Amino acid sequence: MKLHLQRDSHRNVIHAYGSQGILIRGENHAQGVLVSAEWLRSPWGPDRADTLALAHFDEAIAQKPDILLLGTGKRQHFPLELMQALRAAQLAVEVMDTSAACRTYNILLAEDRAVVAALLPPEA
Repeated sequence: MKLHLQRDSHRNVIHAYGSQGILIRGENHAQGVLVSAEWLRSPWGPDRADTLALAHFDEAIAQKPDILLLGTGKRQHFPLELMQALRAAQLAVEVMDTSAACRTYNILLAEDRAVVAALLPPEA
């Protein structure tokens, strides 16, 4: 699915996502990504949500965003122990499938919110 045109070339807006990966600033990422307005880590994380660990989120925790979006692949998956650990680390966490997380990330970014998205591959 193609998303809207990026207005600010200095921010990491998600342009498209799908079975081929996630397109950010003209570069396709076929593996997981950890992204905020200013920085991007790719590849990031495991291929599946059930193998995520708190250590995968060290950089996100250090950034102290207003919200952390966790995109768990093609389907929404709730890693309960991980969510509890992230909340204990003072992070507001929202879990959704990766396509919804990409859309929500762009909306929050447009609102100038401090957001970090942890996105597993859309087809995971």
